[in-house]
Amino acid sequence: MKQLNDYIKYALIILLIYLSFLIIKPFLSAIVLSLVLVYMVYPIQKKFRKRINESVVAGLITLILVLIIIIPTFFLGNALLEQASKVYISSSPESLGNILSELKINLSPELQTQFDDILKTGTAHLMNWLASFIFSIPSILLNFFIALVIIFYGLRDGDKVINGIMDIFPIQESYKQIFLKKTTSTIESLFYGTLALSIIESAVAIVGFYLLGVSNPLIWGLAIFITAILPGIGPMFVWLPVTIIFLVQGDITQAIITAIFGSLIISTIIDTFLRIKILGYRAKINPVIMIIGVIGGVAAFGLIGVILGPLILSLLEVSASIYREIKHEA
Repeated sequence: MKQLNDYIKYALIILLIYLSFLIIKPFLSAIVLSLVLVYMVYPIQKKFRKRINESVVAGLITLILVLIIIIPTFFLGNALLEQASKVYISSSPESLGNILSELKINLSPELQTQFDDILKTGTAHLMNWLASFIFSIPSILLNFFIALVIIFYGLRDGDKVINGIMDIFPIQESYKQIFLKKTTSTIESLFYGTLALSIIESAVAIVGFYLLGVSNPLIWGLAIFITAILPGIGPMFVWLPVTIIFLVQGDITQAIITAIFGSLIISTIIDTFLRIKILGYRAKINPVIMIIGVIGGVAAFGLIGVILGPLILSLLEVSASIYREIKHEA
């Protein structure tokens, strides 16, 4: 009877965990990103809460983080919308027809019809994307609000939360510290590594775009800084539109050079090969675990998989190491 009660108890716990996951799943990205931010700025909270009320310090740090996120996002979004409107205006059939005439390219009526259809389809996709983005604004604001709440209470009650989580695990204290140390080093490696990679990519992009004659190279460089979090395809969301802008404007040579610069220098050399080296350096993570964790994590969890993927595989590696150690001792 006792064994049956134990089974029921564990089944209820597993059911509650599963239902809890379903509840937080829509906000998983906001939760994980806010917890990472809390971890990174928590030393500041600990330093100042000795002299100032911890709730006040947590509120001030949260406000500063909000300003750091909102101000660049506002200017970047405004600049990108301005660029998008210019491209949209210049991509009308009449404008493109004038460009083709200047390039002395005469299309047959059939090709001209196909060309116009492709342009209309592309315009429709663009409008659908803008519409979906507008409808997603309430969800974005809700996630942002949840992130703010987690950041505030995470900063204020961080020590209590960590101690409570560590008490749950039914393993000896030394193994808990191993898990905590590995989690800490992995998060730090991913955070600082991604930050360093974003800075390098954006700096190279700004210089390259400036030399290529791209308008507003600082804005496009800031966009590269943000998209660099996505492995492989992130920077492509920036240099590919720049290439298309050159094509629409009739600068074929500039478009080809930009495509080569973006695909070879930014996406391949920096974003792929340098990413593997940088991200795993601090935590001494195997490059194979790092690249599979990042790519597989993004496929499984979306954007937040950049952190969750390598972290889960690293903790699995630690678990296997502890299991071997326990088995050897036995």
